[in-house]
Amino acid sequence: MLRDILGAVSVLALVALPSTASAESIRISYGGTSGYNVPIWVTQEAGLFKKYGLNAELIMISGAAQSMQAMLANETQVANTSGSAPIHAKLQGADTVIIATSYDLIPYGFVVHRDIRTPADLKGKRVAIARFGGITELAVKLAVEKFGLNPKDVTIIQAGPDAQRIPAVVTGAVAASVLAPPGLFAATAQGLRVLADLGNLGAKYPTSSFFIMRPYLVQNRPVLKKFVMALIEGLHVYVGNKEFSMRVMQQYTKLKDPQIASETQEYYGKKTLVVPLNDPEAIRNATPEDKAAGRKPEEFYDNSIIQELVNEGFVESLKKKTR
Repeated sequence: MLRDILGAVSVLALVALPSTASAESIRISYGGTSGYNVPIWVTQEAGLFKKYGLNAELIMISGAAQSMQAMLANETQVANTSGSAPIHAKLQGADTVIIATSYDLIPYGFVVHRDIRTPADLKGKRVAIARFGGITELAVKLAVEKFGLNPKDVTIIQAGPDAQRIPAVVTGAVAASVLAPPGLFAATAQGLRVLADLGNLGAKYPTSSFFIMRPYLVQNRPVLKKFVMALIEGLHVYVGNKEFSMRVMQQYTKLKDPQIASETQEYYGKKTLVVPLNDPEAIRNATPEDKAAGRKPEEFYDNSIIQELVNEGFVESLKKKTR
C-alpha cells in the first residue's frame, strides 16, 4: 500500500535511516479543515511518518484552549495550530515551544453579506469569528483597521467553524466573517463577496505552527527529529504533487468540488515554507502588544532541529531529489 502511494505521488526516494526495532508512537492534533492543515495530512497519507519510524495518529481538536488542554494532559505530543495558542500559553506560564511553522502569512478573506457594499456599511453590524483569542479574531481586527474603522464600530461574536459561519453570513444572521481557503472559495461560490484579502497585506503571522511542551523536546528529541524529517518531506510532497494533495484535502475536508480544491492548493502551495523555520517577525506579530514588553520572539520558538537537519544536508538532499 505504501509503495503504491509513494509511486502515485512521486514521493522522494527513501533516505537511509538507522533501523528501529519498533515505531515510536506520537499523537498529533490539528485545529480544523482550513487549507493550511493539508501538509500534515499529506505527510500522514504519504506514509512518511512510518518511513521515519513513527506510529503517528492525527486527531482533530477545534480551539486553542482544547488543544492546549490535551497537550498538558499528555494526550497529544505535537499540535498543529496558529502560533497564537502556544504564545498565549507561554505568557501564562506554560512551557510551550514552537518547533516549526509551515505557513507564516494571514490567509483570510473578509467576506460579507450581499447587503454590505462598502466598509462603512459594517458599522453597527456583527462579524463572526471562530473563537476568541485566535487568528480569526486577529484577522477581523486587521481588516477593520485596514477599512479605517474603529474596532468599536463592529461587534465581534464567536460562531464556530466555517460550516457554521458561512451560512450565518449567507442568511444575514451576521454581516461578515473571515474565512481561509477552502472555506473562502466555498463562500464565494455561494455568492458572498470578498471585501478584502488579508493575504495580500503580506503581514507575517505564524498561521500554521507546530508546538510541543519543552520538556518533551528535552526528553524525546530523537522522536521529534523524526517528526520534523517526515514533516519537511511531507511539505515537499504537498508543494510538488498537486493532484495527491488535492485528493488528501478532499478526503479530510469532505470537499466535493475539485475546482475549490484546486484553487485552495494553488493559494497555499505557492507560499508554503518547505523548510519550516520560524520567523521572528511572525512570532512578534502574534505576541499581544500589552504583554510583549521585555519579551523576545526567541523565547517562543526553537529552530534547532530544523537547523540541524539543514546542517546535516537532509534538506538539500530532498531538494536534489525533487529537481
